[in-house]
Amino acid sequence: MSERCKVQGLTNRQLEVLDLLRKGLTNAEICRALNISENTVKIHLANIYKTLEVSNRTEAVAAVAETAENWVNSDEVRIRVIHDSDIKDHPLVYELFHGIVENFQEYRLFLINTGLSDEIVQDSTYQIKISASQDGNQAFISLLQGNNKAIIWSQNLKLDDASAIDLYADQYSIVLFRNMIISAAKVLEQNSNASPAWWYATSYSIIKSENRSRDCFEKCMSMLQSLTVEGDIRNYVLCSQASIYYLGISENWVNGEEFVKKIGELACDTMRNNPSSAYSMFTMALYNILLGKKNEAIVYFEGILLSNPLNVMCRRLLVQLYMLMGREEDALKQLDEIARLVPNGMDQPFQFVAKAMIYFLQGNYDFCEKVSRQVLMFHPEIPFARLFVIACNNKKGNLDEVKKQVKIFYEYHPNFTRNDLERFIGGVSPNLKQILLEAIQNIFD
Repeated sequence: MSERCKVQGLTNRQLEVLDLLRKGLTNAEICRALNISENTVKIHLANIYKTLEVSNRTEAVAAVAETAENWVNSDEVRIRVIHDSDIKDHPLVYELFHGIVENFQEYRLFLINTGLSDEIVQDSTYQIKISASQDGNQAFISLLQGNNKAIIWSQNLKLDDASAIDLYADQYSIVLFRNMIISAAKVLEQNSNASPAWWYATSYSIIKSENRSRDCFEKCMSMLQSLTVEGDIRNYVLCSQASIYYLGISENWVNGEEFVKKIGELACDTMRNNPSSAYSMFTMALYNILLGKKNEAIVYFEGILLSNPLNVMCRRLLVQLYMLMGREEDALKQLDEIARLVPNGMDQPFQFVAKAMIYFLQGNYDFCEKVSRQVLMFHPEIPFARLFVIACNNKKGNLDEVKKQVKIFYEYHPNFTRNDLERFIGGVSPNLKQILLEAIQNIFD
């Protein structure tokens, strides 16, 4: 067997350990770099030696030296998290650095290694650079393209609260991951052969599915169905495929019965691969929703958050399920957690509209209107926020305000129909659906 084939037989974590071996790190240093125990390092080393058919670390490094520039499996997304040499002089920034590294490991999708910003490395897909201001009170965070170091996203973060470093790490891990996905979608638009195909195709499908366009749906479905991958990332791809099918079902673009069956098959496949994977559980949750087993779906989603609390889509679906089950307080708590984790209003329209619906169903019309108007201040075109303003004023008897808001509504949405309204409230229980319909029926008068 060639050395290249042997290396490709290693797991992502073993590749990380081998990468650190190549840099001359000791076992103790590898422990700190990867945040694992010394015993775990020894187990990884033993498995590396066995796979590479060598007996010590020197032979392991030598075995892959001749293919050092090309040793990465083409299916891997490599993230290099880098820092300046003085980062240890700034404890808050150093803690933030390690927090972000740990969070990205929880996605179970990437091969992650760390190093100094002045080291020359050719084989990373992305680089995340974290550096400190001279006084150590600010962190400079940048996301770079690995091949040309073009800046994808960057931001300064003022570290004014030492007790909030874990929260900052969570927030900016979410932002970095989101910007990686956005960037990957743009790359695929420019280069349909971008590699690894699974990463660019799944990222493209995430971004395009947010547009809820039938044409984009067909393209995404076709791309995801054509992917053939193995190992840890297989479940992620199957989960992405199930999510696209779920979108097609919810938008009535496909035969519901046929595609529920397809999602069920994908769920069984992912559970056979790795039942404890967050992506297996997510796929099973979608299947249970479609089967009407909402409590079972909630159990799966809550289980996912125990392993990766940064899964924003999981939290959003939990909000919807809690609302369907009449658990408004749990839904509000989940919305507050999303607001805490997602910085700079990245998810605000969803948060506010969902919160407005909960307040409305609780009969808290003043709060519902206040939250809805906050959305309209920045997004006057969002239909459902204005519908809640109309509904609240109907409930409060402010008919002049209702007429004013209905007029504005149709300026933005001249072709809005009863079918659009039905689709909007299709996810709630029949009783709540009737309450909402009665509160906004006069928009069609």
